[in-house]
Amino acid sequence: MKRKVLIMGGSYFIGKSIAETFSQFGDDVYVLNRGNQPLNNPNIKELVCDREDQEQLKRVLEDQHFEIIVDVSATNKIHLQYLIESIHTDQLASFIFISSSAVYDVEHLSIPYKISDPLKENKYWGDYGTNKIEAEAYLKTQLTHSQIIILRPPYVYGENNYAQRESFIFDHLVHHRPILIPCQGDTLLQFIYTHDLAKICFDLSLKSLDHLSIYNVGNKKPLSIKEWILALGKAAHEDPIFKEFDYLKHGYTIRDFFPFHDYDNVLEINLDFEETPFIEGARAAFAWYQKTPIEFKKNVRQNEEEIINQYF
Repeated sequence: MKRKVLIMGGSYFIGKSIAETFSQFGDDVYVLNRGNQPLNNPNIKELVCDREDQEQLKRVLEDQHFEIIVDVSATNKIHLQYLIESIHTDQLASFIFISSSAVYDVEHLSIPYKISDPLKENKYWGDYGTNKIEAEAYLKTQLTHSQIIILRPPYVYGENNYAQRESFIFDHLVHHRPILIPCQGDTLLQFIYTHDLAKICFDLSLKSLDHLSIYNVGNKKPLSIKEWILALGKAAHEDPIFKEFDYLKHGYTIRDFFPFHDYDNVLEINLDFEETPFIEGARAAFAWYQKTPIEFKKNVRQNEEEIINQYF
């Protein structure tokens, strides 16, 4: 039976994948966003609103009743509070919140991080992580008659990824530029394909679960930095040129020249799902990169040139 579904932040990347997945399976899908990105999908309806304006949010939602809400764009407690105070909950069966692996206090935990591990500030993510923790805590006290599902993904990749991660590497590969990596390149990164995350949301929305369900969702096998770049090179049919750089010795941070923090971000996955092989998702991401103009960060380009000219 067709359900009425609201995706908060459904115009690009993760939200876009989720909206399209629910629509493809026959649901009546609405997305709420600021209207800055064209939807280009006649089967999905758009509610234009700034979710940080509570009065505006209430006006837009006052005549709407949803059975499923997936919140991709909430980054703090206030975002959730404004939304929950603005919706009708009489027909709401499930509320799915996309949280993050940034909620884990990685300095005092060992990998893989488990949902039973205590949540505390992650030094690499700062306010982003603590705001997600506060948002989760608030959500757990709300919606007593609806299922609450919290998903904690690691790094999400795939088409429409506005974060300059795989596209950053693809750009180096196709232009045969050296890729600076930290020495050894054995830091572990864990990923999930955007369409897999979307399908997880859809599948969970069909299930009868406990009032509160929390899942770490990601690929079971993490990749080292070198393995990740080699896989992207295989997808692009290009061989990477590695330059190992001791950034601490020379007074840099890894984010000065590389798109990830230098720590093992590996979760214990407590949900089974059909996982897209990484190389398959990487090929789709490369196809998107090839047809999408991207303006890369100038300061990173300048840092790279400075490092390569001075140390290599």
